[in-house]
Amino acid sequence: MLSATHGALAQDAGDIRRFAGQSISFAGYSSAFNDKWAASFGKYFTERTGVTINWIPSSPSKNITRIRASGGSPDIDVMLMDSANLARGVQEGVVGTVDPAKIPNMKKVPESLQIKSGIPSMAYRYGNCYRTDKFEQLKLGAPNDIGVWSNPGLAGRVMFPSTTAAQWLINAPAIAISAGGSYGDVSASIEKLSSQVKAYGFFNSSGDMDAAMSAGDVWLTVGNNQGRCLALKKQGIPVAYASWTITSGGKTYSDLINPDNLVLVANSPKKELVELMMNEFLSDEAAKDSIPLFMFIAGTPPTSYAIDAVMAADPSSAEWIIKDPSQLFQPDYPAFLANLREWTTQWAGILR
Repeated sequence: MLSATHGALAQDAGDIRRFAGQSISFAGYSSAFNDKWAASFGKYFTERTGVTINWIPSSPSKNITRIRASGGSPDIDVMLMDSANLARGVQEGVVGTVDPAKIPNMKKVPESLQIKSGIPSMAYRYGNCYRTDKFEQLKLGAPNDIGVWSNPGLAGRVMFPSTTAAQWLINAPAIAISAGGSYGDVSASIEKLSSQVKAYGFFNSSGDMDAAMSAGDVWLTVGNNQGRCLALKKQGIPVAYASWTITSGGKTYSDLINPDNLVLVANSPKKELVELMMNEFLSDEAAKDSIPLFMFIAGTPPTSYAIDAVMAADPSSAEWIIKDPSQLFQPDYPAFLANLREWTTQWAGILR
């Protein structure tokens, strides 16, 4: 039975089944990730509204290219975009703007996560994953910052994301700040990082990172999604997650936060339908059905009710749930993107 609160919010958004029989196109990530969306929230949403969802395996970069090539007539209505690529999407003009009045459940979302182009779907914590056995041999503490990354005993054993990795745009600005650099002075930032940390190389995918850590070739990966590190640990690999201490603007943060967002595509003819979908996703009822999705990749839900539901279903999720998103670092992605060409061409210099 639907709660009274949910019913009031649904009425604010209009007749819940007014789009029954219609469909929207949702550009997610991998097929496996889309399948989790479809089996959890997707099933709930279709049963409740009568709207079907066409799931498109894609990536933020592909979506930007696809929408720009559409000439103002996109075949995608809503897409998943991490905060770094959302900044790119805004810059490229492929992102729309939602009407907050059509998404009353947005009030449940922490202010630091609210966006103009849609809603956060879940948030991830990025820090550092390290081989506990090797660190014990070296008598090193947790690799929270560059003071440990630069230890001579780790020379040639530290891995960073490559410019072709999905994690690169998310992490590179924070890595630059951690080395004492800045978003604007690319050459000096690269020099500071390369002179302090002797890297093993780059990873292009999570699989590369997992394989190198499992084999023992790499003892530390910087900018590792907490969920990936926990997954390796559950497989019996002697690894642990270390928080990433980042100081910027006179404030010290614990880890990098990367919200994944449900974003309205610019010029989608189904804007109102997408806004209905977003409002439903933030409802308490949808949160219950979406628990398997949040737990699939250790993603923190965007509302307190959903967080409580996940923790009730699995108390061990307290290990990765983000209690206060404002305490985690969000880079100034527009400032970084202003020098994107220099960053991508000079990034290989950190291997010197």
